Parts: sequence; C-alpha cells; structure tokens
Amino acid sequence: MPVAPPLWGYSIKCPRCMTVRDIQIENFRNHTRTGLEFGSGVNTLLGKNGQGKTNILEAISCLCLTKSFYAASDATLVQFEQESFEVEGTMSDDAGAAYTVSLEYDKKSGEKVFSVNGVRVERLASVIGQFPVVVLSPENNAITFGAPSDRRKFIDLLLSQLSRAYFEELLEYRHVLQQRNRILFEAKQRRTIRGDILEPWDRSLAGHGARIVQRRSQLVEEFREYVARLYAELVETREEPTISYVSVPNANPKESLESIGESILLEIKNKCSEEYRRGLSLVGPHRDDLAFQLNGTDLQKYASQGQHKTFLIALKMAEFYYLKDKRGETPILLLDDVLSELDEARSRSLLSFIAELGQTVVTTTDEAPFRDTIHWSNENRKYYVEAGTCRPINVGNGKEAAVGA
Repeated sequence: MPVAPPLWGYSIKCPRCMTVRDIQIENFRNHTRTGLEFGSGVNTLLGKNGQGKTNILEAISCLCLTKSFYAASDATLVQFEQESFEVEGTMSDDAGAAYTVSLEYDKKSGEKVFSVNGVRVERLASVIGQFPVVVLSPENNAITFGAPSDRRKFIDLLLSQLSRAYFEELLEYRHVLQQRNRILFEAKQRRTIRGDILEPWDRSLAGHGARIVQRRSQLVEEFREYVARLYAELVETREEPTISYVSVPNANPKESLESIGESILLEIKNKCSEEYRRGLSLVGPHRDDLAFQLNGTDLQKYASQGQHKTFLIALKMAEFYYLKDKRGETPILLLDDVLSELDEARSRSLLSFIAELGQTVVTTTDEAPFRDTIHWSNENRKYYVEAGTCRPINVGNGKEAAVGA
C-alpha cells in the first residue's frame, strides 16, 4: 500500500522532532528490569494481552507527563511485592539537545522524584509540555462516550502542553474552586452564609475562569478544522464532524475577558440559592463541555461504535497536528491497542499514515497489518514482549527472527 501523502500541504518534517531514544524500567507493573532502545520511526511492541506492552507506553508517559495515562495512582504502578519503581530515559530532538529524564516513586513514603539531567524538578507541573506527547488508547474512549470531565481533561492537557501560562491558570482556578467549595459546604452545614466572605472568591473564580473559558473557546475555534480534515482522511463517506465548546454562560472566543468574567459573576448570582443548598460551585469552566456532532446529530446519542472510534482517532490525530503546528515540534505518538478495533484495510491505512509522522510507539497482538506497510530498519523497529520482558526482533540480511521464537 502506498504511503499516505502529507495532509493539506502540511510539511511532514518540522524544525524539531521530539523522540525517546531509550528507556530503562525497574519494578514497574509487569517489568522487573527492562531496557529498550527506540528507533526514530515506528516502534512496534508485539505480544499477547497482559504481557506488559501497555506498561512500556505508561513508562514513556511518566517521562513526558510525570504520570501514567492509564493508572489513577502511582502506587498501582509499583510491581507486586516491591516498594518502589524507577523509570529513566533519554529524550532528544533534531536540534541535538538531549535530556536524561527519570522518575522514582516510593510507595511507603509516597515520595515522587522527577529529575532532568540529574537535577530534581521541584514543581512537577513545570514538566508538562517540555516533552510533548500524544496518547491514543482504549482509555480515551471516554472522550466521546464518557462524561464532560473526560472531555475537559482532553482539552486541558492539549492546552497545557502548548502553554505553561494556561496550565498555571488551571492550577490556580482549581485552588480557588476548592476553597470556594469548602466555604459553601460549611455554609450548608451551618445553614447560613456571609456574602462578604464568599464575594472575593466569586470574583477570583470569575477572573481565572474567564481566562480559561476564553482560551478553550479560542482553541476549539481553530481545532474544529483539524478534526474535520482528519476525519475526511479516515472515512470515504460524506460525514461532517463538528466540535463546539459549551459553557455556561455561553462564551464567544472574541469576547473580552472582562465580558466573560462579568457573565460568570451574573450566572453565579442567579445560581446562588442552589449553590448554598447543594454546598458546591455550579458555575465556571469546571462545568463546561465539548459537544461532538456528525452531520448535525449528537455523536453520543446517535453514532455507531465505528463512528465513535473514527471520531476519536480524528481527535487524537488532530491533537498531534495541532501541537506540531503550534509548537513547531513533532510530539511523540503512543498508540495502545488501536489496531485491534479496526479492520485490516483501515489498520494498514493508519499505519501508512503514521509512518511519516515522526516517532511512534505502538502496541499490537497482530503483526499482519504491518506486513508490506512498515519497512523494518534502524528507524522502524519491533520488539516482542512476554511476561514483563522485552527483546528486539532481529531484522537484517533479509532474515528475521520469528515472533515468539
């Protein structure tokens, strides 16, 4: 199958391409001690389910985002009957910059130490965006199937990898929200509240919230074109996807911060009785959502499972291209068990597409879609994962070790 051409005139190569050169994993999930060296292209982790393929992607995620994309708690990443884990890797870009990145976690103390080039990073938040990554895994199904919080998480991570200022704003907003909820909860318990105590928190929530709402709505305004074009690349039918930002009150991306902030304050005033009764904040970007539609109909209510999957892949590929364009740097792409839900033709089409994107690490139980699609080389490598061990499958002189041999 021929390699898919670059989309819409975008150049495949950009000034910088982030890659993970190698990784060492110790006492992490299934892996007692595993080391891998990656190629700069497609890296395929082959093996049966439950052998530790996804764990390797989780380890890369830990180096890029300081946490697993899959686990809710760091403690669950520690191997059974062990007290700690360590992940270390080398990240590099085309400009020649290299970084030795490590994450250590001790289950007993709960201490988490993240280091770059041997220097401990005191604020883990400062790492977000330094090593851009896009992850597509079964866990992402919640973006189209799940609750508004899953879609907010998607858009917030995308924006946080683009802007340190946005991430800091988000952290400050969460702090204000926590304090305001505490006051409302205590007022509910006492059945009384003083407006002068809540008023400064109202204004603070509206101020930080306005900046978040404005930036999210601006992103969606730009992002919807990426989603539409990528969806068209994935399907032959004339389905038109749309994405919109749903906020209360409704926000126009061209509105001023002052106007959005005042609208939030007005809505808080309208909802004050209900907030007192329920003891929590009911207005602000923590209540907002993304709306997905196909041909004008609600994706969640009417789309088939295949349409959901296609929409999700389009969203994630759009995330990849958006990050690449805005940062001038190609992210690392992690694909976990994506091919199992696609037929062979679509799997081959997707593989041909990602072969030209940059560095990809993909897990699979079936090698068939890779045949005649990916040319194995020093750039495109494959490994066999079994019972928490990983070994390269030799490629050279036209011969190749059998999978599982």
